[in-house]
Amino acid sequence: MSNKKVLILYGTRFGATEGVAGKMAELLREKEVEAEVINLKDLQDDRIPDLNSYDGIMMGTGIKIGQWTKEVKKYVSNYKKDLNSFKGPKGFYVCSGYAVLPEMYEKIKVDYTLDACKKLGVTIDYFDAFGGLMDFTETSRMGWLDKRLLKIVSQQTSGMKVETDTYNDLRDWDQIEKFTLGFIELL
Repeated sequence: MSNKKVLILYGTRFGATEGVAGKMAELLREKEVEAEVINLKDLQDDRIPDLNSYDGIMMGTGIKIGQWTKEVKKYVSNYKKDLNSFKGPKGFYVCSGYAVLPEMYEKIKVDYTLDACKKLGVTIDYFDAFGGLMDFTETSRMGWLDKRLLKIVSQQTSGMKVETDTYNDLRDWDQIEKFTLGFIELL
């Protein structure tokens, strides 16, 4: 599948969404699809890529207290006309600790992707929800308050297996690979 190009835009707080974006790019390149990955936090308004130079767009965001990262929300809100007029497939994913819970997965998947995009006036073709990161180590991107709140939530949530003194990667890499390969089929 040569000559195809995908733009991956993401917003991340603690690195989960960034890691997924990187893995997706790696998988795309393995299938000979060019991938450009952009952290929306680093994107300046005068550097907004021309969406029409891509065959597909994938967007991702972390979820914290039910909210997207501000950069993704701003981008989707400001560029909804461009996103909606884009002819290729548009994918969207979220990373949330609650997505690992079977009883919460479908709700997280639909509410924070499809429904959230609809509320902002953007249609998407393909979407999913993946687990997040809970990093309680000293080198974590999480602040002490985030760590404290996540410890409380993880202890009160049955089915969420989290060790509160180490790095917990709740992402399902097989699920992410399947999702990415499915997106390639849409190109």
